[in-house]
Amino acid sequence: MSKYDTLIHYLASLTSDSTTLKFAEVSALVPGGLPQSAYDHRPWWANRHDGKDAQNKGWQSAGWETADVDMVRQIVTFHRVGKRTGPPVLASNQGVLRPLSIAEAKEGLALKFGVSPDQIDINIRG
Repeated sequence: MSKYDTLIHYLASLTSDSTTLKFAEVSALVPGGLPQSAYDHRPWWANRHDGKDAQNKGWQSAGWETADVDMVRQIVTFHRVGKRTGPPVLASNQGVLRPLSIAEAKEGLALKFGVSPDQIDINIRG
């Protein structure tokens, strides 16, 4: 469970391909709020693929990346990465999972681990 799960659920529930939020709005989605470094350091909002920061793993695992970050006005724009493949994986208010197709699972795992979907193998044992 991540501190950023509520933000992940919010982004996953959106039907648009971009959204602009005030830092305060993002902070309201994060239990305990954003750390001071989010307000002071632009790199906090960076999209990284090395898995070192919980915040960017959060939005990137939901299929989003930050695009425009205005530190003075304290706003951030998130853009959806890739195509939306159907309804959100997580219901925004219930945290209920829906079944994924193999293609959706591969896309999500590829995004999570920073590799191409064709590098993901899924074995189902029943």
